[in-house]
Amino acid sequence: MRVAFLFVILMFFSYATVAADLKACGHHDYAPWNWKKGGEIVGVCAEITKTLMGDLGLTVDLAYRGPWKRCQKNIENGWIDINICSFINENRQQYSDFVMTPVGINENAVFVAKAHQFSFETWPDLKGKTAGMVAGVSLGQRFDDFIKENLRVQQVNEYLQIFKMLEVGRIDFVPTGRHSGKAMLRAYGLDDQLTDLPTPILYGNLYISMSKKSQYISLLPEIEKALRKKSHTVWVDGLIEKYTKIYAEDYVKESEKQVTPFGQAR
Repeated sequence: MRVAFLFVILMFFSYATVAADLKACGHHDYAPWNWKKGGEIVGVCAEITKTLMGDLGLTVDLAYRGPWKRCQKNIENGWIDINICSFINENRQQYSDFVMTPVGINENAVFVAKAHQFSFETWPDLKGKTAGMVAGVSLGQRFDDFIKENLRVQQVNEYLQIFKMLEVGRIDFVPTGRHSGKAMLRAYGLDDQLTDLPTPILYGNLYISMSKKSQYISLLPEIEKALRKKSHTVWVDGLIEKYTKIYAEDYVKESEKQVTPFGQAR
């Protein structure tokens, strides 16, 4: 009788784990990988995470709970279970564990004003320049260290603001993902003024990670297994194209809402 009772209890907790929503967060302004749309985070990494969790019979709560720095803090405090998409660096490894199979490979590029392009082949070509970056963004530990030692940095909370600063010459360049940067320039209508230099800064793997304080931390090996089952190259390429288009269309629609019939911004 006692064995049967214990079995029922174990089954209950097993079901509770499977049925529970895992709270997740991602960058609020990093299309097409992820961005805030309405009240939640959407994009390539959001769909990948939801699909992988769905393969495990789990659901993912991607309600927007604040910008990227707050996402990191919430992971650190254990208030959020999953970071759907980020680079690995030493700071993040202190409070979260990463799967070892990347969800995507992000080529990072130097974005500049077309009127003020410069030659870029290696990192030392950037020394002494002013970079514009969104607060909390990392391009990996090595480049983070290079920035601290060799560059001046202007930080803001949104990419539109940082690209506008680049357009008017307040900064020299913006280092960000090539796919993301192109999607944003297309959406903002800035692709005639700004461009990306051909030589990449680096290639960065994007990973799913989980808070070390999450009660679901034991799921990481299962997430890893599910991740490896997917045919990523074709799948992710299709998602990048899909969400680049969605982001640009949504931005245009939202911009149109902000204009009166007389052409004046509200």
